[in-house]
Amino acid sequence: MSTAALSQTLKSITILKLKELEKQRRAYELRKAETLRYANLPDVDQRQRVYHLLLAVEQLDPAPASDIDLCNIRRWLDQSNFDTSVPDTMVDEFERQLRSQLDIQTRRLDLANLYSQLLTEWLNPISVDESVTVADDSSLDGSFELVEKDRLKQLVEKFEDVVFSPLEIDEVAIHNYLAALFEDDDAKAPLGRLRSQVKSQCDFRLRRKSPFDETTIRWCLKGLLGNDLLSDEKKVILQDFLTDEVARSEICDVLNMKYRDIKNWTWDAESGMPVQPRRQLNGKYRIMMDEDVLQAIFLHYIGMSWSSWMKKTLSDTILCKSIWKHKMVVPPKGTDRRRYYLGEYEGRNKLGIEEVRHTIYKTDFFLSQLPSSVYEGAGGYDDDQELSDDNTEDRKSPKEIKQQLLRQLASEMHFRLAMEGEFAVVQSDFQWFGTSISHTTISAVLRFIGMSEEWIAFFRKFLEAPLNMAPVSDKSGSSRARIRKRGVPMAHALEKFFGELVLLFMDFSVNQRAEMLLYRFHDDLWLCGQPEKCAKAWNIMEEFSAVMGLEFNRKKTGSVYITKDSTGGTKTRRFTDELPEGPVSVGLLELHSSGEWMIDQVQVDAHVAQLQKQLSQCESILSWVQTWNSCIGRFFSHTFGEPAHCFGRSHVDRILETYRKMQETLFQGSNVTTHLKTLMKERFRNEDIPDAFIYLPEQLGGLGLLNPFISPFLFRDTVFASPDANLRKAITQSRTNYNKAKREFECLSKQERQRRLRKIYPGEFDTANITDAKLDRFFSYEEFVQYDESINPELAYAYRELMTSPHKEDIVLSRRIFEALNSIAVMQPELNQSTLSSETKWILMFYERELFEHCGGLSIIEKNLLPLGILKILRKRRVAWQMVL
Repeated sequence: MSTAALSQTLKSITILKLKELEKQRRAYELRKAETLRYANLPDVDQRQRVYHLLLAVEQLDPAPASDIDLCNIRRWLDQSNFDTSVPDTMVDEFERQLRSQLDIQTRRLDLANLYSQLLTEWLNPISVDESVTVADDSSLDGSFELVEKDRLKQLVEKFEDVVFSPLEIDEVAIHNYLAALFEDDDAKAPLGRLRSQVKSQCDFRLRRKSPFDETTIRWCLKGLLGNDLLSDEKKVILQDFLTDEVARSEICDVLNMKYRDIKNWTWDAESGMPVQPRRQLNGKYRIMMDEDVLQAIFLHYIGMSWSSWMKKTLSDTILCKSIWKHKMVVPPKGTDRRRYYLGEYEGRNKLGIEEVRHTIYKTDFFLSQLPSSVYEGAGGYDDDQELSDDNTEDRKSPKEIKQQLLRQLASEMHFRLAMEGEFAVVQSDFQWFGTSISHTTISAVLRFIGMSEEWIAFFRKFLEAPLNMAPVSDKSGSSRARIRKRGVPMAHALEKFFGELVLLFMDFSVNQRAEMLLYRFHDDLWLCGQPEKCAKAWNIMEEFSAVMGLEFNRKKTGSVYITKDSTGGTKTRRFTDELPEGPVSVGLLELHSSGEWMIDQVQVDAHVAQLQKQLSQCESILSWVQTWNSCIGRFFSHTFGEPAHCFGRSHVDRILETYRKMQETLFQGSNVTTHLKTLMKERFRNEDIPDAFIYLPEQLGGLGLLNPFISPFLFRDTVFASPDANLRKAITQSRTNYNKAKREFECLSKQERQRRLRKIYPGEFDTANITDAKLDRFFSYEEFVQYDESINPELAYAYRELMTSPHKEDIVLSRRIFEALNSIAVMQPELNQSTLSSETKWILMFYERELFEHCGGLSIIEKNLLPLGILKILRKRRVAWQMVL
């Protein structure tokens, strides 16, 4: 949100409040100066001087520090007039305390004045030249995302080359490929049910006459406000619609008329829809259409309603036990043998690692881009995007899913190395996936799942949008509309719908033919596990992409093979030769062949250099603070990988070391605290600025600057020093359990073994079979652990523990801080010590002495002196990056 968008009324109120603050400050300083002039006269009696100071403190009401009791000072002064046992040193201390209290209030008002100057500077920024931006080295990769303005022309030209050139794919080949995935009898029935359900849903949606009502229109408006489809100017119109009941009613009438004639729907843009590169918050440029607001609402409803319905239907179909391949259940023969050797109870299935994997996969990765309900909006897959406030599902944000992926890869590595001694991981994504996907591919997949021809025709018209590529500045209107022949209009709910529907069958193919999980987040692709299976799955993915007309992005494709045996073996080398070459990285973490996730210092240096440029271009100190916080809190904090047991304590130390180097680079050997104090001194001539003012939250009168070192230190003592220690312990326990079970079995009599057999195989075995050497001899350790991934609870617990983030070890609050927080929380419940963040508690304790001795308590500035309303609005303004971070 731009400060220009703030209402003039709000600005005026803020300015009046700041003027009133300055008026109070001057009045206080005049009264204080008069008090000190009298108190400093040489012929004034000490007790009279202290009485005068006390009266001034009481009258000026400067919110005395918690350790000063003005009432008691007055009574003890009165006592000293008669009681000669009251020492002069006590009266001296009273004078010192009262003078200090007057000085404390001066500091508080000076800091309040400084804050007002900072806010004024933010409200009236100096113009900064934004013509210079720096691009990363990605050039024309990924999703046509560039940042150098002088290269936007190349971006548009490349976009035109792709989207206006049709890519005809063999639809019969697609149908045959998909049909082969459902050849088994067990899979044919679920596919038949899916097609029947899709057909019924198509008919139902075509029969609907008035799908738009008050509820529908509100979630559509909120969903569009939460994504990047419409420009800021058109989002203002949506905000007006949310507050105008009459407008919403009229919109519903118009859209219901449009829906009843959906078979004849068109984009209704004779000259084509204007298309232009639009810059996102993360600095990337995307080619976006400038759409009509009503059209956007109409399409958002269709996209969200189809997406949420399809996610549930496909989850029930594809993930059903009859066709989805997993190892959660031990086969009957294996169960019977375990019951015989281990006893009735030990033979039962228990929760294992495979079920943990499946639950995470279903919750976080399967069709992750499709909403579970229409109220989730149509958020994107960028890290910067958060879930809608209306989201009631326990669903992770894109940022959280990236962290889950990282922990999954690291935990799988520890497990495979511990169990099998080798591990492989493959990373890739598709080149220009949403921009270049063939319309034939989308139609073929829709037709395969049973979508009606009427709906396929509608979706085809949506895909074939008429585009006008003339620059916005071109008023001649000479450019004509051109029909899009490839790709999907960006940021629509239907973009995710088509993308997930197509790539779902790659997930399914990998599962069916390689018996693996393909961890996919949009078109970011990950395989991890046994090298042989990873190689097979990668070959399947290459075949799938060829059939569907997709192309892997080779710049973002790579693999890593890790083994405990540094020499490897011929079998392993054969499989790893089939894996793609290239590095494997997530965010700024790169996986080395040693098994360590290392921070990529080259990339860090590049981002720090760009951050330094962006900070230098900040128009005000508060915008500087917000840019810093956004970078530290929104970018580096998760691209380094959040602390987790699977990374170990060494990872936390690497984060801390990286932050140390970053500060040295940014501030030439100094630090952020000194830098900000220097800036404020130069601009506002304020010399006496406590360090606490920089870091305390705004509710306590501080700037709220994030200290990047605090959060890692909160985790450092609780994260595992050795990540796989508990995993190794569980494996050792398996051997112990085997030896114990073997001894117990060997102690069984012949009759007891016969009873077990008869219970397991009633009437099928002659008791003479008990003498069979195979049944008389306890099964091998290899068979004992054969199904450990399915039924070993100790392994499952250790595996889940690896993926867990350690708990924060809070700093211990002093009694003085504890009592002060309880006092403040009466008026400011958000500062209750039981709900206060661990980072804020750390800051309060770190600056405790400075806060009480120089500021008189935890609140540097009284809440009523700050225009927190305008501050809250300005804090919501998100930082747009000058480069792809």
